[in-house]
Amino acid sequence: MQAVEKWLARVLLLNSGLALAVSLGLLGAASAGTAGTLEFGVALLGFLSAVLSLRRHPAGLWGAGLYYLLQLAGYYPADGAPWHLKAGVSLGLVLHFSQAVVVLNMVALALLAATAAALHRRRRRG
Repeated sequence: MQAVEKWLARVLLLNSGLALAVSLGLLGAASAGTAGTLEFGVALLGFLSAVLSLRRHPAGLWGAGLYYLLQLAGYYPADGAPWHLKAGVSLGLVLHFSQAVVVLNMVALALLAATAAALHRRRRRG
């Protein structure tokens, strides 16, 4: 299981590194205002979680789970301000409703499930 946890940490390091580069404006235009600050904070959370995971610290997996949970869904109402967090790699499932559009990040969902399984296995082992 250590190999799987190391792989998950490396994927998180790559994902959050890309998100940091985007939030700083190194890859495309940086987001303005509070959205940019929020994206930078989440990307930094993912990066620090990846470093902790590579050192086998328990907080690393918990931070990774939070990182993927935050970017799991985007909500775009028909008449209001959207809520979404574009941090890292995304492959979305778009759900159209009469009042809004919801985008589920399938990459984040798969990695969240793998991180939860690694957490469960680590807690069971003691």
